[in-house]
Amino acid sequence: MTIPTSDHVVSASVRIPAPVTRVWRAITEPRELIQWYAPGCRWEIPALRVGAPVRFFNSETDVQNAIIEHCAPPGELALRWTPDPALPTTTLLNTYELRSDAGGTVVTISQSGYSSVPEGQRAAWIRADEGAFPAIASALAAHLG
Repeated sequence: MTIPTSDHVVSASVRIPAPVTRVWRAITEPRELIQWYAPGCRWEIPALRVGAPVRFFNSETDVQNAIIEHCAPPGELALRWTPDPALPTTTLLNTYELRSDAGGTVVTISQSGYSSVPEGQRAAWIRADEGAFPAIASALAAHLG
């Protein structure tokens, strides 16, 4: 999977002592995501195919929408998010790459697309995500550990 290089990229990696297929289920099945990614916040992923919608519910009225842009089970997933309905031209590309590593899996979670964020807000979004991505990777590792 190619991440655009003309844009800032935020990423975090973690090694998890679980096979790739197990990690894949944790990042693609709503019943798993609700346990580790913002626990209690539900997900809708009706199909794992390019073009399929994904919905993440911060609450019943605060919903983030995405489209699956790339899906190569069990190792690559990319979601194109519209994180703020008030900024419909702002889209971020969130990617998960899973690679087998000595009986476990190395997971790299990345996000790009910050050039679409309004210039006055861009630095704050990047700072927030630079703090969030290591926590997301750690939560996934704890869920599967």
